[in-house]
Amino acid sequence: MSASSDPSEFFIWASVFTAGALFCLFKTRKAFKKLRLIEDMPTSLIRSASQGFTELVGVGKLLAEPLVSPLTSLPCLWWRYNIERYEKGDGDAAGAWTSVKRQTSEMPFNIDDGTGLCQVFPAGAELSSRHKHRWYGNSLNPNQHFLSNPSGSSTYLNRLALGGFGRRYRFTEYLILDGDPLYVLGHFKTDATGHRTLSVDKVMGDILSHWKQDFGALLEQYDTNSDGELCLKEWRQVRAAAEKSALKQQAKYSTLPAEHSIRKPEGRGLPFIIGHTEQTKLSRSFGIQSIAYALGFLGSGSISAWLWSATGWLN
Repeated sequence: MSASSDPSEFFIWASVFTAGALFCLFKTRKAFKKLRLIEDMPTSLIRSASQGFTELVGVGKLLAEPLVSPLTSLPCLWWRYNIERYEKGDGDAAGAWTSVKRQTSEMPFNIDDGTGLCQVFPAGAELSSRHKHRWYGNSLNPNQHFLSNPSGSSTYLNRLALGGFGRRYRFTEYLILDGDPLYVLGHFKTDATGHRTLSVDKVMGDILSHWKQDFGALLEQYDTNSDGELCLKEWRQVRAAAEKSALKQQAKYSTLPAEHSIRKPEGRGLPFIIGHTEQTKLSRSFGIQSIAYALGFLGSGSISAWLWSATGWLN
């Protein structure tokens, strides 16, 4: 733009670069905060981790039947996929990939650090996985093209053959597999089911509520005078039996292994991160992000200031 350009054009571009500078500033602050948290947060052991915001390091662990990834049908602990369609541009304009379907697994999986197991609830996490497959096809049938090219590689001939006729599709799938290294930063909680923290009175109340649903059975067992009602003495016997049963349940709960879980923090401002690399690589990644966004802020901010000056608003 020259000095003789329409002032309204300067105003529009000044607004665009100002918005870009503010966006880069926000992203710089966010990436730097994650960097500091990862570097400063001590790694906890699952067996003795304190409740609240916690860092865990271990490996993915399979305890039951694995999930099956939707596109490649591979056994896994977690999956995410994206199906894109190539849209041709108008005239000389370049084409672009447009997402037509994407989905992420929210089923919990386990992390094992050698001292215990912890369920990871991935919903809302900033997650990076170790395994990525990408391949191309000329239809929405992902398995057909993946099976013909299982490495996920995309040679020139493969892309030309599959994408040269009709619409072209791109399939991308990310997986966490059993035994993959994991880094998790989130809200840690022990005994998510609450059984170990229930009082005897609470357990007894639940038992009595269940027994009252079959009042006829209670009368048959405790109505000693056969008057069709439970008198005060008979009701005391019912309560004594319920208390005895509650004590047995509490003893059973006390022998169960502790149940641990980690998920997205409820408080705003705290990140939830699941990564497949150790802390040093993860913190380096966020450090690079913060520097890149900081440079973007300086560049956009400088151009924005020059443009606002050209409009006369800063004079």
